[in-house]
Amino acid sequence: MGEELRSALTAFAARPRVLVAVDFDGTLAPLVTDPLQARALHGGLETLREAAALGGVTTAVASGRDLATLEALTGIGPGDGITLIGSHGAQTNRGNPADLASAVGASLLDEAAAALLETLRDELAAIRSRYPAVRLEYKPAAVVLHTRDVEPSAAKAATKAAREAGRRHPGVHVTPGKEVVELSVSAADKGSALGELARASRSEATLYVGDDATDERAFAALHPLSGDLTIKVGTGETVALHRVPDPEAVVELLKLFVEVRRLQG
Repeated sequence: MGEELRSALTAFAARPRVLVAVDFDGTLAPLVTDPLQARALHGGLETLREAAALGGVTTAVASGRDLATLEALTGIGPGDGITLIGSHGAQTNRGNPADLASAVGASLLDEAAAALLETLRDELAAIRSRYPAVRLEYKPAAVVLHTRDVEPSAAKAATKAAREAGRRHPGVHVTPGKEVVELSVSAADKGSALGELARASRSEATLYVGDDATDERAFAALHPLSGDLTIKVGTGETVALHRVPDPEAVVELLKLFVEVRRLQG
């Protein structure tokens, strides 16, 4: 970790009330071919729980995963003190732990949006029938096409078809990512969700760590000049001000935050 980031993290940790939030896939957990096999690196969630127990610190995991899946993959429960933000901000467990059990799309969508989502599911299923190696992931307000480890020409064609399907329907939000395309009928985004959580927790500054295109809206919504800290994991263009190479470095970052916070407290 470079000195510039260490200095920024130390200054952030000195603030009385802060929000520490991280993405899951590619940030806490290495990317894998089967999304349901993703697991956080040892030390990441454990350190996030330690941070949550510190005075003046609010913690969160913000993910495109739906809440039920996010809870299952992280093992985070009501007693951990960590806010889960799922479906890119459309779901949260804050205030009502029972919400984690509600992963039914109809609970989030009106009749028109639910019908549109069903249409998208059918169209992406048709794409999968043409390119059987791709995988589909179903969320309460979205359907996702995964092409990781798919033969390049098939991945390119399937991705193009999925994007075209999204553009055909008004009200669909097309979000490309690392070998994924998500078609959502919800306008929710991580940046808005983090802003709401920061206000609700009276946090003076927010640290957010993420690796993918979906995290850029969160980075853009934060304000480094006001003390927010934005950190991109891996390569690629970003509006984040800092960068770390991989999930192992994220664990190191979280451990350093806890260490510095304890020393300053």
